Amino acid sequence: MSQENVEVVRRFFDEFVSRDPSLEASWRDAPDFLDPDFEYREDRGWPGAGAYRGISAFREVVTAYLETFGEMRLEAEEILEADDRVLVLIRWWARGASGAEAEMHQAGLFTVRDDRVASWQVVFDRQEALEAVGLRE
Repeated sequence: MSQENVEVVRRFFDEFVSRDPSLEASWRDAPDFLDPDFEYREDRGWPGAGAYRGISAFREVVTAYLETFGEMRLEAEEILEADDRVLVLIRWWARGASGAEAEMHQAGLFTVRDDRVASWQVVFDRQEALEAVGLRE
């Protein structure tokens, strides 16, 4: 079952995360990838970090990120099986209106339910994320 979960998360990154989140068409397909009760949790180190439930709440967060950064991309560098969860090592990149760029390497802990992503927890410290799922770098 874990390998199936890895494939669900891989598809989520390949077919949803890689799309332009400012386009309505991207969000029309969200129910194909995200559980209706999808929960997105930001790392406690993120300014104003929070937890958001539901696709519409997640869309509001992504829209706020785009308003702040202007341009933003996430790349799954590695996707790992982790028992009932999936760990993704992520490269996050953004460019603000001033042209300043920012890059961060982080991790995402994902759970999958009924072939859709049920939760995504952002963890800035990759080693912490690896240890949380019983893996070591």
